[in-house]
Amino acid sequence: MRAVRLPPAVPGHGWPILSTVRRGISDTPAEFIVVVDCGEGTPTQPYATMHVYAWPDRVKFRDGEYNLTFAQAQRSMLERSGLLPSTTVEVVVLRDPDRANEFAVFIDGAHHPDGKTARARVLIHDIDPGAAGVTSAWVTAQAQRTGALSAAAAAHVRNIVIGYADDEVWQVPDA
Repeated sequence: MRAVRLPPAVPGHGWPILSTVRRGISDTPAEFIVVVDCGEGTPTQPYATMHVYAWPDRVKFRDGEYNLTFAQAQRSMLERSGLLPSTTVEVVVLRDPDRANEFAVFIDGAHHPDGKTARARVLIHDIDPGAAGVTSAWVTAQAQRTGALSAAAAAHVRNIVIGYADDEVWQVPDA
């Protein structure tokens, strides 16, 4: 991979390039995601991210995402270049009027009681028997909703629902 020099601004627009992230190691063309300052060229926010292809004799700017705050543009640049971690956080909440609400946090399919992570995608499975109480339809619905969860989180939900179902002698269907 060799060094590639980009122009200081987007040709034809004059928008200054504020940040650059190189994608991959290819030299022909070298690929970048950049943050540019569009000034007053967008409706309410002045920043954008663009995909840049650079050859030794030319540079092509395309696929812009416009009308961003600076923080949104930075996140977009990292996301578009594949540098944001893809962590999934699942929160299973137990609501029970007879005791305090409880929750369990799973990060990338592993139980993490402290729920700490740098960046996360949060999935919430709220277990709430509600005013109607535990019915066979409620048990079935809880089991079916676990399909979007990791195996560990689904097993946790299933154990809680089984506890309710045992009290009412209903069968808990397999997810």
